Amino acid sequence: MAFTAVSVLLNFLGGNVTTSSPLNITTTNFGNLDVGNFGNAGNSGNVGNVVNSVNLQLNENPLRHTRTLDPRGNYRLEWEVDWKEERVIFNVTAATRGYIGFGLSRKGKMSGADIVIGGVDKNGKPYFSDRHAIGNQLPVLDQSQDWTLHEAWERGGLTFLSFSRPFDTCDKVGDLVISENSLVSVIWAYGENDDELEYHYERRGVYDLYLLDPNLAPQSLIDRFNRRSMASIPPRLGVGGSSGAATNLFRIQTQRTVPLQDTLYWCSFHRVPTTTKHHIIGYDVTFPSETDRRHVHHVLLHRCVSQPGSTTAQTLSQSSLNDGGPCYLTDAIGPPGFAFCRELSVVWGVGGTAIFFPPHVGLSMSENGEEYFMLQVHYDNPNLLSNLRISSSIDLYYTSTLRQNDGGILNIGATAPGTTNLVIPPSSIDHVITGHCASRCTQRMFPSQGISVFATLLHTHVTGRAARLRQFRGGKELPWVIADDNFNFNYQQIRLLPEEKRILPGDHLAARCVYDSTLRNGSVVTGGYSTREEMCLAFMFYYTRIPGTYNCLSDIQEASYTENLLGIRNTTFDLNRRETVVTNPTEVSGQTVSNYLTNYLEWDLPLREEVQKQHLFQTQVSNCPTLESGSNSNPSAIGNNFRNSLGLRNQNQNQGGKFRYDPVTMGLSRPSTSFPSNFNNFNTGAGMLNGRVTSSGLTGGNNMGPATWVDNLEATRLSTGLREYQPESKCGFKGGYGSVETEKRGNRGKEQYDDRRYSDYDSRGEDYRKNRLNNQFGYDNSWF
Repeated sequence: MAFTAVSVLLNFLGGNVTTSSPLNITTTNFGNLDVGNFGNAGNSGNVGNVVNSVNLQLNENPLRHTRTLDPRGNYRLEWEVDWKEERVIFNVTAATRGYIGFGLSRKGKMSGADIVIGGVDKNGKPYFSDRHAIGNQLPVLDQSQDWTLHEAWERGGLTFLSFSRPFDTCDKVGDLVISENSLVSVIWAYGENDDELEYHYERRGVYDLYLLDPNLAPQSLIDRFNRRSMASIPPRLGVGGSSGAATNLFRIQTQRTVPLQDTLYWCSFHRVPTTTKHHIIGYDVTFPSETDRRHVHHVLLHRCVSQPGSTTAQTLSQSSLNDGGPCYLTDAIGPPGFAFCRELSVVWGVGGTAIFFPPHVGLSMSENGEEYFMLQVHYDNPNLLSNLRISSSIDLYYTSTLRQNDGGILNIGATAPGTTNLVIPPSSIDHVITGHCASRCTQRMFPSQGISVFATLLHTHVTGRAARLRQFRGGKELPWVIADDNFNFNYQQIRLLPEEKRILPGDHLAARCVYDSTLRNGSVVTGGYSTREEMCLAFMFYYTRIPGTYNCLSDIQEASYTENLLGIRNTTFDLNRRETVVTNPTEVSGQTVSNYLTNYLEWDLPLREEVQKQHLFQTQVSNCPTLESGSNSNPSAIGNNFRNSLGLRNQNQNQGGKFRYDPVTMGLSRPSTSFPSNFNNFNTGAGMLNGRVTSSGLTGGNNMGPATWVDNLEATRLSTGLREYQPESKCGFKGGYGSVETEKRGNRGKEQYDDRRYSDYDSRGEDYRKNRLNNQFGYDNSWF
């Protein structure tokens, strides 16, 4: 399916649902769907589930958008994408009789931003100029004026500008490319007069957007997310669409007191309000305040299946009456029923807004009668605040009128936590991690006609700077499924694709993430649950759904990586610290993997170079399990199907001191014979999960529960013989293919091994560190 500039009229049909359930599902009049319906929940727990029918004003044209950028409602942006002409038309209305400033930037920074300044002077004559910023000063005029003014007026205390620009102007000095492969920061400002462009004081801001992405979400839900008044500025593009027929809303509300710990994963169970098949057509995650929003990292909603010889109700009805519990690496660290809930129905990340699916796709609900969801919420409390009480809700919009295709969600990426394959050296600027879904996995998982991907969500944590999902077929890389070379952790939006992507059996998929750890005080960053740890994932929204399929992840299991480079023989998961810890070598037993790698390895240039090479080209094992409902398999045999990714050897375990990598022997050596005097040997006591952790993130044996997990493994690597895709450009570069070898460090070749790129803060100098800290919030000290 392709989105065009022609209006797309969506018909949302659904019947009213009434229930009387022991789950205390009630009916509430939502009115304008205000997010304040949380009430006083008393103690922590599930506030209650609500069902009601709602009317939505639908977005008629997915390529037209409206945002109010100013919290006071004084600056409105409307834009429309013209893919045929490869041009974006912008309408800006501001509550001023002075100038309007509008710019495109990376990370919201002033320097390098592409800026226009315009308005209507005191004689009623429009003025407009294309500029760029070279520092914190008045932006300078571009030699090439590439923005076109279409209309300007001033009346009633408002100034309006309509202007446009090509996606790519070919002006490499003054303009920023508008690309579907990059998040852009819109920087905005307005002044009180036209005679001189004075400093704007507080009349400015930054707003992150994927300008070219289509959006089917009702404007009312977008405005609700913004929480900004727009009454004084009427819309120009007519984005607020036609009236939709009645659609049902299922709202799951929770309120929880977060303990004094950095990270909490909490799972609870919720009965679906229908017993016949319906389709979820969209969803939103809402919060009553910014404080609540800031302390939730992600939300997942899993479909649950029944255990052998039982119904889903018999398996989970009792669990749904309870408050739930913490849920981490294995079902042994989760509430009863945790092992039966894997397939994804909702994925939400930090900063995400409402997502509505194309009119030919819906996610199934109650296809086998009474059904339950498991809700997982990641609470984030980095400052260890006490009495932190967080409320949230998931709003599921569903219909009884079934759509043409059943949708599903598939997670692609690197296995973490629980493995040592995701390791980012200290003070790295652009370290690359890859996670693979190998061709044999897609051959087994996908039907002969393949699947169609219509939306994606890229996910890393705070050190992530770029991410993409790659597709290979027959030794050649196809155009990327999705990419963002300007990733922002605080804006993880599910992105509808302008063109659906077809994935065939035998295709190779690879998630690629780039990290910058220069603000982590010289520490090694490892994969894990916390926001301060890392992940590399890409969630694909696709059809037609493959029941029981939920992820395809990979990790490195080769001894040349784990033994020679990292010196780790075995690890386990410490529930008290919620981190992976070393259990062998015994000298460092109990150290977290991050602490060990930071304090006991010497991260010189050869070691950094070899770790990056291993992460790019070392053989990885792809794991693509499938959960089958109601199978009478022998649970004690299930664990034998899984590959232990952590049973590693370390021939240097009896030595002491700090490890140093020897590029000649390709192993670790130590210059001294004893550990540092400040070494702290933690005992593996209560809270430790002793035993093997599998590459699927699940423990074998009876802890697995009596469902069948079909374990599909394939060892794979991207060889240097594969041809890498490079996007086309009308400004000289015609696209094409190059060796995957050139991918190192973003195609910068040997520059990646410049030792200055890896030096710690001390050798970089304090000025460098201060500049990094000052710039992470963009334009705070700039003119615009």
